[in-house]
Amino acid sequence: MIRPRQPLYSVTGYRYGPEPAFKLLGFDALDRESNALRPRLLLIVLLCAGSCAPEAPGPGRLMLSNPDFPLINVEAVITANPDCEARDGGYISTLEFTMPNNATKFIDAPPGADVCWRRDRNPGRASPGRWSRWDRAYLVPGKLIDATL
Repeated sequence: MIRPRQPLYSVTGYRYGPEPAFKLLGFDALDRESNALRPRLLLIVLLCAGSCAPEAPGPGRLMLSNPDFPLINVEAVITANPDCEARDGGYISTLEFTMPNNATKFIDAPPGADVCWRRDRNPGRASPGRWSRWDRAYLVPGKLIDATL
């Protein structure tokens, strides 16, 4: 005759079968307290795991300063392309602005992009289309890079 298997817990909550090792050693309170601590422990583990999740990288930031020249025209290009002159793959935008002496301009670029800039070739005697060579700032997401014209 096969005897039906008894459930591990009865309707009243008492346990059938062999006693757990911690009860045999006299740590009877662990069984009652573990049910009360389980939700708190789960909450702590979830909070720790959530705080370890990586954050999305912030934009790279260029602080461009003009300490030497009078009012000067500047062209800045935000691009991931290695060629500052190219306007195809990797090109994001172009900014044209003037900077007076001792001025500062902040330019943000998305992760993976850099900022190229050039100024009037002859400061004080601007000629349309006559630019200096390109300068480039290699930006790091979330960091500020300082550069001068």
